[in-house]
This record gives sequence, C-alpha cells and structure tokens, in this order.
Amino acid sequence: MTRLFTLLFLLFFNFSNYADVTQVSNPTPIRLAIVNTPVYSGLIQYLINDFEQQTGLHVELTNGSDVFEIAKLEQADIVISHFGKAHLDQFVLEGFGEWPRMVFSNQAVIIGPSSDPAKIKGSINAAQALIKIAHSQSKFIASPQAGVQYLTDIIWNQARQPNKSPWFIEPNDGGNSVAKFAEQQQAYFIWGAIPFLKYKAKNNSKLTILINDDPLLQRVMSSTIVNPKKMNSSNYAGAKALQDYLLKASTQAKIAAFRTPNSDLQLWWPAARHN
Repeated sequence: MTRLFTLLFLLFFNFSNYADVTQVSNPTPIRLAIVNTPVYSGLIQYLINDFEQQTGLHVELTNGSDVFEIAKLEQADIVISHFGKAHLDQFVLEGFGEWPRMVFSNQAVIIGPSSDPAKIKGSINAAQALIKIAHSQSKFIASPQAGVQYLTDIIWNQARQPNKSPWFIEPNDGGNSVAKFAEQQQAYFIWGAIPFLKYKAKNNSKLTILINDDPLLQRVMSSTIVNPKKMNSSNYAGAKALQDYLLKASTQAKIAAFRTPNSDLQLWWPAARHN
C-alpha cells in the first residue's frame, strides 16, 4: 500500500509541475505531429532525446505538411506548426485543440552569390540589405510563396519602397525553382534557412546565407495540445508534459544553443513567454 501511495504521489508531482520534470514510467507514447523544418534540422529529435531521458516517457514522431489532419484522425496528441499555418485557427476555434503556446522560432534568411555584388553582408537589417541591392541594381528574386512574399513586402516598405524596375524579379514559382533561378542569375532571394541548406547540400550550390540576424526574419512556431473531450484517444497527460518541457527556461536555452550539423549560424530561437 505504501509503494502504491508513493507511485501515485510521484505521478501527480511530475504532471502538475513542469518546472521539475523527472522520471515517469508511462507505457503510452506521446504522439507528436510536427511540420518538416524542425525534423530536417535535427532540433526536435535533439529535444525529444532530452525529454525522454528526463521523464522516461516516449515520443512517437510524425512529420509532414498536414499535421492538423493527422490530429483530426486521432493520430496525434500534440501538434507543432508555424503559428500562421493554414487550419491552425480552425483547429483551435472548433475545439479540436487547446490555445497555442509559442515554443520556438526558425529562421528565414537572405541568400545570394558568394561574391555578394551589392555588399549586403554585415547590413544592420534586411531593409538596409534590400536598399543596397536596389542601389547597386543587383538582381533580387521575390518568391511568390505566401509567407515569404508577405515578409518581402514588409522589407520593401521598410526600405522606403525603392523602384522595382528592373532589378526586382517576381517569378511564378517558389522554393527550389527560385533557388535554381537565383543561381543562374547570380541574384539574391529570401528563403527558409533549413530548406536552403538542404538544397545547397543536395545541389552543391555556390549560393550562401548573407543576412540571418534580423528578428523580422524569425518565423514563430507553436504547440497545440489535442482536446481529449473532442478526441477520446488523446494522451493528454503526456502531451501536457511535453509542452511544459518545451516551455521550461532550461529547454528554451537549449533551443538557443542548438546548431544544425550543416551550419554554425543560430537558426532556432526561444519563443516561449511568461507574460
């Protein structure tokens, strides 16, 4: 009886106070559905390894672009995505998930030829870099991807709306096609750091990251715990333990210190707040 009381006390203590997550024995896995970038960079596996070592809990990882559909099929207990990802609002407002909590930010960057004809490296921010590109009439390719396009519009307005002719090129396709076009044109463009590093390694690209430290380029991600009242198969306690771990100050410091194997640049940033 004494052993049973002790076990119940330890379980309650660990799930009620995220500041001191210690070993917990629970055979039910925590099913995490997450977008691709944290997986490709190695960040989420790095954090999962630490979480599992601290708690004894096990995380099953599924990544892709349709994370909220995965959750609605009752195949996830917690979802991590960009805060502006399609269907996040609907998922929460329709009661499928709890209110999102910011956990970390990844990094968009300005990429260009290693020769850097506009001499943007060392600019104080992305807007100053765009001004230099415009003044030098170097080519800049504006990706039509929704998030990148919006970011480009902000930077162009910050730069006081320089005349776009003829240096500012607006193609129909984004992603890899923009990178290939930029390589051909020796042009600058904006893209996510992790997709670019993956592209660079695969294609032996001579393009390089030139601007990465403007906070405007950070793209925040959030975690959403699946509502157990809506989804009967939800492992709510495990999902809460994982989210609480991500929000801990020590975990946020680990996120800031993490470096992807392909770069020495800081590409992940703490985003949790206790306001």
